Amino acid sequence: MQGLALLLFLIALFCSWYTGARAREAALKTVLKTLQESGLQLLDGSIYLKKIWPTRLQNGVVGLLRFYHFEYTANGADRYQGLIVMAANQLEYLQIEKDGHAIVTTAPDT
Repeated sequence: MQGLALLLFLIALFCSWYTGARAREAALKTVLKTLQESGLQLLDGSIYLKKIWPTRLQNGVVGLLRFYHFEYTANGADRYQGLIVMAANQLEYLQIEKDGHAIVTTAPDT
């Protein structure tokens, strides 16, 4: 019985890691595309997970919101902070600033 519990725990751990990796990959892809379209550059080539929060997804299932922070630049000298929020691997919210104006993207309501 303990072996079954350990196996189920390991499967749950793997599923959590896998969905987190997919969400991070989708977030990084979205950030790179948005920054490129805005003439900005991602610094350090990465985003980092700031927090995870439980939520109810659009299909009614309980899921996780993942908040990622990243740094970007317009000229290579100044560093700015950005935020992207993902629900599963779907964009919920993205905020960057360019020339003193906030650029905010949210997921379309369906």
